[in-house]
Amino acid sequence: MDRIKLDEEARAILRQILERQAYRQLMAANIRGHGLRFLPDLDDKLCFTSELDFSLRVMREIEHLYGMLDGDDLYRAVRERMDRIPYPESRLDLAVCLALTERAECVASGSYESCVCDEFATIAKTLVAADRSVSAREEELFIDFCADPTNLPLAQQFWNRWMTVAVVSFGRPGTRGDSRAVALGLRSKHSAEVVREFLDGVEPLRTKCGLKMPPMEELGVELPDDLRARFSNASTT
Repeated sequence: MDRIKLDEEARAILRQILERQAYRQLMAANIRGHGLRFLPDLDDKLCFTSELDFSLRVMREIEHLYGMLDGDDLYRAVRERMDRIPYPESRLDLAVCLALTERAECVASGSYESCVCDEFATIAKTLVAADRSVSAREEELFIDFCADPTNLPLAQQFWNRWMTVAVVSFGRPGTRGDSRAVALGLRSKHSAEVVREFLDGVEPLRTKCGLKMPPMEELGVELPDDLRARFSNASTT
């Protein structure tokens, strides 16, 4: 297997980045496989299966690149995190899951499109350009559900669950690895900037659905003060 030409520090940080990427891809694949049961329409099932196949193919590319960086067992590296991921319990739960986790995937991948590792930059560009038509249709279903005020308590539960999963998937802002990833050209933005971009992207959906952000203490990750305040402010609107 070929070896990527990066110094040891960059290689180690990129392996960690690939582990987070693998976590997101495996989560996407597992949730889609589980979520097929909630789609009654055959055309939606076929499209969903195509998206599942896409996630697995990208995962294969990530696994190959991880090996080129002297990584050992990628699945073992992410297994503990994977065990903590919930699964959707209904079609509406699935809709929120897709709305948030796929936005997280797209935003995170966008920060790697100019990565100095060309192989990973190519993977990132593929993810940013991915077709998410089924997810868009499911999102509209959720918006319609939220139009009935009596549905908001259940909708809020779904939102809190998947917002937490999405934010945690970006990693911990402010760490040395976070700073060095940008300094070494592995990523174009710090984790806090990526979280901020993600929150900006989901804000119109949150407002349209009449939902609140989850309490800061439920996220399980430390955020900069401005983002902490943003969660606190949103949760009281």
